[in-house]
Amino acid sequence: MRDGINGWKKAGFPIVGDQKLLEDLISLNKTDFAQLVIAEKEARNLKNCTFVDFRDKTKFDKHHVKDANHVDYSDMFSKPMMEELNKSNSLVIIHDVPEVAGVIAATLKLMDYPDIYILQ
Repeated sequence: MRDGINGWKKAGFPIVGDQKLLEDLISLNKTDFAQLVIAEKEARNLKNCTFVDFRDKTKFDKHHVKDANHVDYSDMFSKPMMEELNKSNSLVIIHDVPEVAGVIAATLKLMDYPDIYILQ
């Protein structure tokens, strides 16, 4: 449909699935992810800041931000990982591929983590 989801709804066609998820995805697409990029020094001034390093364990072991927590990207949605990430903390995502960091940030935003940043 040429008018997208809104056109579909206005035409009276049913929306199958979770309407809130669809609205959240539309809202997320309006996010300027460049605004989420933060320097380490600035991040350390955030209240209740947690650095979360999603890079390969070998890279993490070789060098990582002081006090960063390592989470294997493949374990991102595991129960222990989700329990470890407190929604009341500001989370600073670390990954050496900016697009992957953006996907992680977007995913956590969809999961209602309010304060997400991407380390510069």
